[in-house]
Amino acid sequence: ALPALKRGQKIQQRAAKTGFEWPEAYQVLDKFEEELQELREAMASGEEDKIIDELGDVFFVLTNFGRKLGVDCESAMAGANRKFEKRFRGMEVAASKQGREFSDCTLEEQEGLWRAQKKVYK
Repeated sequence: ALPALKRGQKIQQRAAKTGFEWPEAYQVLDKFEEELQELREAMASGEEDKIIDELGDVFFVLTNFGRKLGVDCESAMAGANRKFEKRFRGMEVAASKQGREFSDCTLEEQEGLWRAQKKVYK
């Protein structure tokens, strides 16, 4: 009944207790790069089931990386969500102050607004 990220960390913690574990956190990043390549290949195939499977593997390995760093991934994701929401709202407000709808801005203009918000909400 746990959220998926927290459950992933618990599963990995249980596996680590048996010795099924990379000794160093940087080794998990190597696995992340491998999984990311597999996701790229799945995307190139266009097969939705493969894409979903590989994206899940990417999430799982990043969750393991967080666990290796002693980070609660559920809390980290909640914080990232809050930060993104603040930045996104800030971009919409900034566009409005310019007399524009955010959705009417070009991607380049949106990127500029994003960079400005990153300075405000770190």
